Amino acid sequence: MKKTILSLLLLLFCFFSFSCQPKKIKVPSLPLDRHQPYNFIARKGMVVAANPLAAEAGLAMLKQGGNAVDAAVATAFALNASEPFASGIGGGGFMVIFLAKEKKVTFVNFRDKAPAQAFPRMFEEQGKVNDEWRTAHGLAVAVPGALAGWNYGLKKYGTKSLADVSQKAIEIAEKGFEVGQTFSSINKDEYEKLAKNAGEETIYLKNGFPYEVGDFFRNPDLAKTLRLIASRGIDEFYKGEIASKIAEAVQAKGGIMTLKDLESYQPEEMEPLLGTYRNYTLYTLSPPGSGGLHLIQLLNIIENWPVRKWGHNSPLYIHHLSEALRFIFADRERYLGDPDFVSIPLKELLSKEYAARIASQIKPDRVLGSYPYGKFEEREDKKENTTHVCVIDKEGNIVSLTQSINDFFGTGIIPQGTGFLLNDQMADFSTDPLSPNAAQPGHRPLSSMAPLIMFEKEKPFLILGSPGGTRIFSSLAQIIINIIEFGMSLDEAIEAPRFFSYSSEGKARNISLEPRISESTIKALEEMGHKITIKEAYDKYFGGAQGILIPKGKKMIFGGADSRRDGFGAGY
Repeated sequence: MKKTILSLLLLLFCFFSFSCQPKKIKVPSLPLDRHQPYNFIARKGMVVAANPLAAEAGLAMLKQGGNAVDAAVATAFALNASEPFASGIGGGGFMVIFLAKEKKVTFVNFRDKAPAQAFPRMFEEQGKVNDEWRTAHGLAVAVPGALAGWNYGLKKYGTKSLADVSQKAIEIAEKGFEVGQTFSSINKDEYEKLAKNAGEETIYLKNGFPYEVGDFFRNPDLAKTLRLIASRGIDEFYKGEIASKIAEAVQAKGGIMTLKDLESYQPEEMEPLLGTYRNYTLYTLSPPGSGGLHLIQLLNIIENWPVRKWGHNSPLYIHHLSEALRFIFADRERYLGDPDFVSIPLKELLSKEYAARIASQIKPDRVLGSYPYGKFEEREDKKENTTHVCVIDKEGNIVSLTQSINDFFGTGIIPQGTGFLLNDQMADFSTDPLSPNAAQPGHRPLSSMAPLIMFEKEKPFLILGSPGGTRIFSSLAQIIINIIEFGMSLDEAIEAPRFFSYSSEGKARNISLEPRISESTIKALEEMGHKITIKEAYDKYFGGAQGILIPKGKKMIFGGADSRRDGFGAGY
């Protein structure tokens, strides 16, 4: 009898234990072969993001009556829970907004800022730059701007509350999800940093080891943090209990950020940069977002050449674009910094005449080899963990939002009990103390992010953006050319093989490219004097672009999502 009672009690215990376990959220299914072009299609509204759960969170907000800004912020919140290695409230970014009724484009700058005690040589140890201090140390953490920027956009241009737009993110963090290949591989790559700065007990490791594909990931601390922000507002993050935990965590790892730095942070609404290519007009961010400026520069230069005649990824095409990039990186190091403190000759850099002068200097059959000015610091293996969101609502309002914590898993530093990662955006300052982009109190470091909205005769045509660090604007230009010049669909344009080059100290650096580019093309480039670095076939080094295309005369919306990450489109 006793055995029977004990057995029944055991069965009841197991039943209630199982039923009380949080149920993981079902991840929307992706196309079976992610590397085959695949367009997401909708009629009224669409969200495209680097993670399916986040895209679905944005779509749910659209269906609840939210506008594009509401949906973009809901997606941004959800990315913190579903793609925590790439962005979140511990970082910052930019949001380009198109208001259909007013026919107005604006952008919100919520780029991270240097603490008040920052100085140009802050990363030097005994006269030499300590790279770890720039990426995995308290000194690497810039004052996060994400929450302030999301909240600004929401209050001025949205219709929903902070509690409304954060609900799905809380649900994802609370219930958890099954880990995929992207999460697992990046987790393994960044294991040592996480073990050192977050500790082996961190939620971002499973029992002290990286997550494997199929493992279950939950983040109850993040859910608690987001609930606190939803109920008390962002002051809790910048002035309250969370702020204290951030300052303590940074200082415990040797950093200089204070509560005053957090209290004083403010986002800024700014005029976007305007550029043109052929019959198209594009709006993107202005400095300290250098990516928008460089994107327009590159398109201006390309406009001088018969790229359609040369052919997609032909030797002439890759040669000329690589040479153009080398001139642009020389400009980057000579002129660019935080425009609140540095004078940038935007008018000249953006002019068609300046682009024509650069184009005329490029030789058609050989590497020039000399590019004035420029000492660009490229960490060749760096795969920045930026992420991008595209949204269009049923009224035609649009948001193109890029956000980041810089390197994958940021610094690996987590404020106690909060569940979110702190950025290493201070690494985006130059280590050259004479650079206009040297670390200074309150300065925003240069960013290569370039969220954009493109128009064809005043009608929205393309919403686009990508992660990828300094490869961002090059990748975006290639996607735009793939569509306009080579007639590709959006997803074909995104999935097509990419390349990248730059200059440093006036010298040409290697062309990095995906091996899907033909061997004959590689050989022809080498004969011109280029040195080649072969990356993986679909390499995260080149980003993970997300886009929405609104074809003229069609009542359809097409989404394109990059298989280099876990891109996904959700529409209705």
